[in-house]
Amino acid sequence: MNGRELALKALIGFENEGKTIKDFTGNGKKENPDKNMGKAYDYFYGTIKMRKRLDYILDKHLKNKKLNSLPVPIRNILREGAYGLLFSKDPAHAVVNESVKLARKFGHNGTAGLVNAVLRNLQPVSYPKDRTKYLATFYSFPEFLVRLLLKIYGDETEDILKASNLPPVTSIRVNTLKTTTDEVFRNLEKEGFKTEKVKGRERNLLTESKSIYSESFKKGLFQVQGITQTINTEILRPKKGEIILDLCSFPGTKSTGIAEIMEDDGMVLSIDKKDLSLVVKNGERLGIKSIYPVIADVLNFSVSRADRILLDAPCSGTGVMGKRGDLRWNLSMESINRLVDLQRDLMSSAAKNLKRGGVLVYSTCSILPRENEEQVRWFLDENPDFKVVESVDDKNPFIQNLPGKPYYDGGFGAVLIRR
Repeated sequence: MNGRELALKALIGFENEGKTIKDFTGNGKKENPDKNMGKAYDYFYGTIKMRKRLDYILDKHLKNKKLNSLPVPIRNILREGAYGLLFSKDPAHAVVNESVKLARKFGHNGTAGLVNAVLRNLQPVSYPKDRTKYLATFYSFPEFLVRLLLKIYGDETEDILKASNLPPVTSIRVNTLKTTTDEVFRNLEKEGFKTEKVKGRERNLLTESKSIYSESFKKGLFQVQGITQTINTEILRPKKGEIILDLCSFPGTKSTGIAEIMEDDGMVLSIDKKDLSLVVKNGERLGIKSIYPVIADVLNFSVSRADRILLDAPCSGTGVMGKRGDLRWNLSMESINRLVDLQRDLMSSAAKNLKRGGVLVYSTCSILPRENEEQVRWFLDENPDFKVVESVDDKNPFIQNLPGKPYYDGGFGAVLIRR
């Protein structure tokens, strides 16, 4: 099966059942780093990410029909074809020919003719004049989310949307237990991977996603991790010999980062309801022995007082929408409200496990104040024995990054100490 057909099957699965391409490939991308698999991922996530804009363009070109009136396979063939023509580097004739073949396979000669006619005559269109509708359509986001971001960020909103549609950047965290940043940089360059240093960041490098097939990765010299997420691990400031809880730890990236800072001397309890086998694999590859995976519900988990706790809470993911093209279409005000309630329950549960004088870091990959600074204020009102410790400087006690600046992924972090 070629890449476009695999992407199409995943697009149909997404529309019918909310599935993603990972449901159709398992760990296929990592196990089979071939061109077909790469194309399948690109077309699936690219088409999903730009779906609203693609639908708008296609509706302008369907004279007597609406896109949503077409069978699910055919409308997704049109979306995928339009994505290929407008956003991929594939030759236009190849995109159209493949789309027509798929339309014939998943439909009939009539639908193949329709796909051929629409894609061959795709022209520029005019977009809505209303500011909110324009931003939602052109950058392909739910209108409610654009409205919410405009209220919070005003003129910065368009930059946030634009950054959230850029190809995701691969950031890696150097394993300081085994090597240095300069050595990993040199090794990756020797292996043929374009690599870049990050100003002000000693433990992070930017490189190609294919670097997970490098010898450096196999030897455990680095771990893939976003820069904002690395910072949120660092502000925990774990020390040798301490007992640390990493709550909502899946897939274990943060746990390994904590252990590296502690020089693998102490105990990191990596706790989540999900399968933690990846935590074990990553720990073994990185040569870390101080991580103890615990499959448990964080809300009901209890230990004797921990020295430090990292709670990277489930959130809307509005800071990392560039990496997850499907995420924006799964959001609603109702789902955000549910997440806010869950975050409060998780913070309250985490606090019970912390010793006096202990540190709790609350972090998210969201850029919504409701999930971030407003949650911290709520927590402090409910728990007067906690206070905020400045994470950045006197003017801003929180880590607050937006997509694209300064470190690509958006996110939030707050350091709280129990008096």
